[in-house]
Amino acid sequence: MTGFASDLTHSTYESPDIVALYARPDGLQKPEQTLLAQLGPALGTMDMLDIGVGGGRTTRHFAPHARTYLGIDYSAAMITRCKLEFPSFRFAVADVRRLEFAADESYDFVLFSYNGIDHLDRRERMMALTEMRRVLRAGGLMVFSSHNANYLPWIVDRFRFRVHASLRETLRSFKWSSVFWAKNGLLQYRMPLAAGRVHDGTHSFRSSALYYVRPDIGVAELRRLGMVDIACAGNESRDFLPGDDPRLERDSNPWIYYMSRKPGGA
Repeated sequence: MTGFASDLTHSTYESPDIVALYARPDGLQKPEQTLLAQLGPALGTMDMLDIGVGGGRTTRHFAPHARTYLGIDYSAAMITRCKLEFPSFRFAVADVRRLEFAADESYDFVLFSYNGIDHLDRRERMMALTEMRRVLRAGGLMVFSSHNANYLPWIVDRFRFRVHASLRETLRSFKWSSVFWAKNGLLQYRMPLAAGRVHDGTHSFRSSALYYVRPDIGVAELRRLGMVDIACAGNESRDFLPGDDPRLERDSNPWIYYMSRKPGGA
């Protein structure tokens, strides 16, 4: 991501069809359901920052229960849609890399769902995580999801060229396999990949490459930031594992939810 005006991903998220896609009233993912249940009444004492809010998928579930709620996205079109859909709550256009509107330690709960952080390269990712930590109060909760590098063999297999019974499907396979390898020419030499950017076909390749990271390396990133009580859950699981659980290194879920706290607090 290089800026609002020229960024390929930004223009994609401003397009009407993508806004409509993310405005569908989809439910929470399983780890998010667990998170909401665990927070329970305590959410009513929290000031919440919902980053990469898109069309408001998480708004409808979290915002009514939080003490205060602010949803942000770097797509103005997404924020316009949220304001129309949820007029009772606050929304703003903002960049997670520079949360300039927020003072230090001004939120109790920061959520960045649906792998939005993966549109950033490694340097920008650390900028975002550092900003998310900065705006958290002591003891505050940070939650985000990120693509899992262990899932990449399934991505590669999805775009493998295959001969089908129909010519149309064979040509379709050839087309998308060609596009995939044109954008990921060196990927086969980088496997198994611990962390790095991959064009995985998101939005039919209308977006920039996404950052994939192995879960244990994602946990190590949080530890370097000084976060504590780290736990992880695959997107198809309701159960969070401790960040030091050896099973995480081999977890093959498509993406992982990371939950951690800023040290201090009651």
